[in-house]
Amino acid sequence: MTSLRDLSILIVDPNGEAAFALRQSFVAAGAKTHVVESLALAERFLASKSIDAVVLPYSHDPYTVNFCRMLSTHDIPAVFTSEPPARYPTRRQMSNAIIAVKGLIAENGLQTYHPIN
Repeated sequence: MTSLRDLSILIVDPNGEAAFALRQSFVAAGAKTHVVESLALAERFLASKSIDAVVLPYSHDPYTVNFCRMLSTHDIPAVFTSEPPARYPTRRQMSNAIIAVKGLIAENGLQTYHPIN
């Protein structure tokens, strides 16, 4: 199994649909994992803790876009639990944290993860 021992992951899960399975997988891989239910709580959490990556549902609403811009200014990668609609182009640049998360998902099987819409 991929080791995420040195990573601290924050999961934003407004509907409580995917956080449990994701958290269990990250913890099993050694990551420190935290779960919040909103971007507002995530912002407060980021102000007090050192986080290596944030896992959140994709959304093109202004609040999510601004949140992701804030993450970018702090060099914190955003990992989306759902795919953007086809009308929005996406970049294929992945940081080490995103590659590690993708490896963890691949090792545990995609059926374990449920997209959040």
